[in-house]
Amino acid sequence: MENIEKIIDPIRKNIEEYFSSDLSGHNVDHLDRVMKNALKIQVMEKKGDREVIAVSAFVHDVHRIMSSAEGRFISPKESLEVVAKLIEPTPLSKEQKQHVLYAVEHHEEYAFGEGVMVSDIESLILQDADNLDAIGAIGLVRTLKFGISKGLPVFDPTVPLYRNNFTEDKVDISTIHHIYNKLLRLGENMNTKSARKMAKKRTKLMEEFLKQYLEEIA
Repeated sequence: MENIEKIIDPIRKNIEEYFSSDLSGHNVDHLDRVMKNALKIQVMEKKGDREVIAVSAFVHDVHRIMSSAEGRFISPKESLEVVAKLIEPTPLSKEQKQHVLYAVEHHEEYAFGEGVMVSDIESLILQDADNLDAIGAIGLVRTLKFGISKGLPVFDPTVPLYRNNFTEDKVDISTIHHIYNKLLRLGENMNTKSARKMAKKRTKLMEEFLKQYLEEIA
């Protein structure tokens, strides 16, 4: 990790300033956790360029800040010009920087039961590491913060839960719908064996939380 910090140090201050306004759970703490998750998966899988994985994890959510600033959804692909400028001070090679941009562009591309669009291990690990931080205790806290920031109700009991009939128009009806419809399914859809193993305990905690919540409001 010490060598990785030397790679991150030249951009850390700028990234911290860039993400200082976030209120949705996509802040620097999130970036650090995703980076640590990603590096842990890389060690367990024994595959991938650690420097590319670390830097891509540390800058993957630039599009979130851009979306908040512009009041519209900005895709990861649209953020690549800004990301390229942010990672320029790193000692990565030109090829590594291009790989970082590729991983960032594709980090949100996953489809339940339908596979993913990328095959390089660095992008697959970044997807898994990001999704791991969306589940478990931290995932629940982040999801509640995100729901509040977007003005979502905690729960709308008039709308059925659709875990086995997922569509984007149903996932964000409420925070509880988001957890039930999407987050509970992330663990079984991880790309790597290591991430699936790491996700089991976190998923179980969310299942217990939802069970207790639904019992109490009944």
